[in-house]
Amino acid sequence: MRIRRLALVAVFAFSLLSLVGMESPAPALAQTVPYNVASESYYRLNTDAGRITVSVHAEYQNAIGKDLPTLPVYLMPGAENVVVKAGDEVLETKVTPGNEAAGLAGAAVATLPRPLKTNTRIVLDATYDVAPRTGGKIMTLEAGLIETAFIGQGPGSFVLVDVPKAGDNYFDPGCLLASSQPGDVKADGFERWVCGEVTVIGLNADDPDVIRRCAAMDDKCRQRTDIRVFSAYVQSVTDFSKSAKLEGDVVMPDGRTVHLALKYFKRDQAWADKQWAIAQKAFPMLETVFGWPYPNKTLVMRQSHHIERAGAAGVAFHTIGEVLLATDTGFDEEVTIHELAHSWAGFNLETKWLWEGLAEYGTKAIASDLGVRPVETGWSTRPYKNEPLSMWYHGSDIYDSEFWYGKAGAFWFAYETAIGGRANMTALLGRMDDEPSLLPLDAGWFMDQGEWVSGNNLDSLFVEWVYNPVTSKSLLADRRAAHDLVKALQARGTSLGLSGMPSDIYDNLLAWVFDPVAGQVAKANKVLDSYAEVLALSTEAGLGTPDGVSQSWGKKRVADTAIVVEEQRQAILAILSATKDLESAADDSVARQKLAEAREKYSAGDYAGAKAAAAGGLTAAYNEVAAGKMIAIAREKQQSFSPNFFGRIGMFFTNPAGDLAKAEAAYAAGDGTKALELSRGAYDSWDGATQRGIQRLAMGAGIMCMLTFLVWFVLRRLSEPTVVTRKAGQGHHLEEAGERRSSWRDWENTP
Repeated sequence: MRIRRLALVAVFAFSLLSLVGMESPAPALAQTVPYNVASESYYRLNTDAGRITVSVHAEYQNAIGKDLPTLPVYLMPGAENVVVKAGDEVLETKVTPGNEAAGLAGAAVATLPRPLKTNTRIVLDATYDVAPRTGGKIMTLEAGLIETAFIGQGPGSFVLVDVPKAGDNYFDPGCLLASSQPGDVKADGFERWVCGEVTVIGLNADDPDVIRRCAAMDDKCRQRTDIRVFSAYVQSVTDFSKSAKLEGDVVMPDGRTVHLALKYFKRDQAWADKQWAIAQKAFPMLETVFGWPYPNKTLVMRQSHHIERAGAAGVAFHTIGEVLLATDTGFDEEVTIHELAHSWAGFNLETKWLWEGLAEYGTKAIASDLGVRPVETGWSTRPYKNEPLSMWYHGSDIYDSEFWYGKAGAFWFAYETAIGGRANMTALLGRMDDEPSLLPLDAGWFMDQGEWVSGNNLDSLFVEWVYNPVTSKSLLADRRAAHDLVKALQARGTSLGLSGMPSDIYDNLLAWVFDPVAGQVAKANKVLDSYAEVLALSTEAGLGTPDGVSQSWGKKRVADTAIVVEEQRQAILAILSATKDLESAADDSVARQKLAEAREKYSAGDYAGAKAAAAGGLTAAYNEVAAGKMIAIAREKQQSFSPNFFGRIGMFFTNPAGDLAKAEAAYAAGDGTKALELSRGAYDSWDGATQRGIQRLAMGAGIMCMLTFLVWFVLRRLSEPTVVTRKAGQGHHLEEAGERRSSWRDWENTP
């Protein structure tokens, strides 16, 4: 939530009795009423007919030391058919009609059945109607359109409004769709909204817990701080020719579209037309100023009659893409641009002077192109103009919002100048969404990024505008010492073709943790020493300057880059060694191919691959020599091979002659590795034939022994007699009761 304050307003909204809208008929007594009340006022909107029916349920408690003979029920202006009851008893009432032109509510003062004694309670129920009316200050009730404020009973109130579900219904921010919808409401084609402490709810529209509790009518959400009986606004339309909504797609600088909408009260059509026109132009221009894309697909602007009572001309909910705008502030167009600017300067920033100052900067950066003349706050003429921006709501006893807004906005123009102008400013602001893990961004982030974008020292700028010069002196000195060390390191890295800085140094600078930086810079300089040696060695070897180290330097830690530098060194040495050893190798040999592959991998920054390929080239050369010798040995073995009985058995399932022929073909093709493998296999086949034969016979004998034993064991088990017990007369034989042993060999005894 981001708020643009109204000019020259009091601090506490609940102390204001009549900024805009209605007030109690006796406002001077509103803060000292002699009773406490908890109430629910129910409004049913018959939008088709332009009529409202109202019922009020209120529980009063006498809060003073004398009896109360009467109690008021506050009414809408134009209330008709007023009836007030205590239980089933209709009470005598004196109705004071409201005066819409004067912004006064009506009241039905009811005479109680008996005076209400101190600390005792009574429940009153009232009903009345409001007939169609047009042309009023805050009430329009006509066929197809109801646009009105509501009257509650002051602190302790809930106002519940039933609107036709088929209509186009727009409530002032702070009213919520009730989480529990009564059956009769749904059956009649309506939906119920609940309005309690609407200002607080409206200002917390991006807090899911507040919304959930208040939609469920938690008692903490009853009207509390606003002492007036005025509650909320609604617009309900069933004749859609009377609806009040402007919407359309806005083309952004990169060509994509964002759906923009403005919901407003139709009586303020002229105001809405002006804000809509300025918003359509300003929104894409602001994206150009901030340099990064608006993160949502839609943005909804909503007119609000309540936020000005909290001293706000506008409120922006950056995370949900919603903006609230007050009416007739005296600088409405500036407010609209400012609130739209919060779409880029919102919860992604840590503190108020940052988000409000950048929103002011965005507003003033495009105002002249839109024909808007921002209000001059005169902040620089205040006697406290040197109050540091970081003190706003952080210890300062200055509550002059115009001073703070003015100074915060002016700072960013001074900052823009200090970092080299608008192009650098846009480039810097465009970094705001680059690293989500850093959000919300603080003043230190802008100080760091400003120096990195421009190369300029911003110490004096931030001491003059932002920080307390006394309390920040030591920290800023430590920061400057660390940044100077890193700046020198970066300059040295640049001379070696490296840009940026190692990530562990960057992280500490961003976190303003400066103690480890000196040690990190010392280690980084040693890495650069090694890298300078490696570059010289690479040039000497004619290998060029690949980007493996440069890619690591600005993204990874110092230790990680040290590993890359050493890998590059090892790759160079491996290539040099292989080049020397393969001088006599044929140009089309596998060894030479591997060496060429090593150079390619080195150029691509794949140092581990280059080292492996160079080693593979040497291995291929060694294998070629070994393969020639092995083939000769295998031929001799083939010629001298004369297998015995065991040898013949060992030669089953082998084809060493075929393998030798393949080895010779591979050797002729220059594939020494394959030739060595095949020729060694052929030799082993002949050389180990007898041993393999003996092993195979032994394995066969063992298998036969196992099979013989298994057959013997099975027959033995089958030969054992089995005891079978039968009773006389059972089975196929008539035998006496007793035992009989049976065997699988009983067939031998069968006659």
